[in-house]
Amino acid sequence: MKHSLLIILIFFTSTVLWGQTNENTISIGKKYNIQSKILNENRVYKIYLPPSYDNSPLKKYIVAYVLDGDDSKFKEIAGIVQSMNAATQLKMQIPELIIVAVENTDRTRDFTPTHSLNYLDLENIAAFSTSGKASNFMKFLETELMPEINKSYRTYSRNMIIGHSLGGLLAINCLLEAPQLFSYYLLIDPSWFWDHNYIGKRAREVLQNENNLKARVYISLANNFKEDGRHYQWGQEFYNLLQANSSPGLSSKIQYFPDEKHLTVPLPSTYYGLRYIFEGLDIDINDIMKDPSVVTKTYESISQKLALDLKPDEAYMNTIGYVALYDRKIPDAAISIFEINAQNYPSSLNVWDSLAEAYMKKGFKEKAKECYRKILALDPANVRAKDQLKNVK
Repeated sequence: MKHSLLIILIFFTSTVLWGQTNENTISIGKKYNIQSKILNENRVYKIYLPPSYDNSPLKKYIVAYVLDGDDSKFKEIAGIVQSMNAATQLKMQIPELIIVAVENTDRTRDFTPTHSLNYLDLENIAAFSTSGKASNFMKFLETELMPEINKSYRTYSRNMIIGHSLGGLLAINCLLEAPQLFSYYLLIDPSWFWDHNYIGKRAREVLQNENNLKARVYISLANNFKEDGRHYQWGQEFYNLLQANSSPGLSSKIQYFPDEKHLTVPLPSTYYGLRYIFEGLDIDINDIMKDPSVVTKTYESISQKLALDLKPDEAYMNTIGYVALYDRKIPDAAISIFEINAQNYPSSLNVWDSLAEAYMKKGFKEKAKECYRKILALDPANVRAKDQLKNVK
């Protein structure tokens, strides 16, 4: 029951972001094509770029590769990601992400690591006749799609994969057979049943000998007990293998959703999965007001945990700074917040302008003038900075 309101809110958020193409549309992404030599077919994918992308030319982003990436899934993930990183609403649970949603052509072929016609106790499932080509799809990701994305956008070298059902099976196979592809895994009710729990057996072989995995892994399980209790059993067994693995860079969490079925579990799983992957990033605004340095300490900690150089979002810090300056009326905290922003984004005109405004509130006129001089050094024609310098006496 506690997840129901979350599902309603996220669904509403995602659906209002997408509309027919016209001058009033709020667009969330674009569709592209890539001709795959490995798969011998054209593949369609969609790109979502975060709000800061065009205005922050030096900023890099984690890429989240979403399997089963049709329009509905693309809107769903983009809605969740936008809601969890909404600077003006003071929500910063996760960093901004680039989303790459890959549409299907033959998901059974692409997502299954072995050829099998088995489903639990049934054999000769005709729909599985093309199965067993996951290695080709993984090669497509590694040698064709990922290089195209990295060439076209400013990306970190560490990627995320979000996979549900057979997509979760493919994501586990990547972790076991090609761990260099992804660093962060959202495994949403994976198809443990595949080929008599092949992936569980393979995990036991790999994880007992591998001690250098570097990954954060989130696993969700739906309530599939009416169909078969082995889904839950196999999921728990896989999680136990991860927990027993000696790799210092490997961490994992499992979450069971008793109120969700296999087809309804992706929404809450994505939200809670992203919270786990970026655990610790969400800072209470009241803690920031008391001690702005908590922001720097938090980002240093999570950067070390994720092996990335993450910085607090410029727009988020700017918004919090103004809350401190005008709503809470604590200019000293506002100055500290704006100073952190200026240190992280020294080429931004906006951060220096905000800092100057806070300095003026405290009567630090010379410091404010120095901010306006920095703006003019970056943009000699800036009219506002010129006017402000004249007006500051």
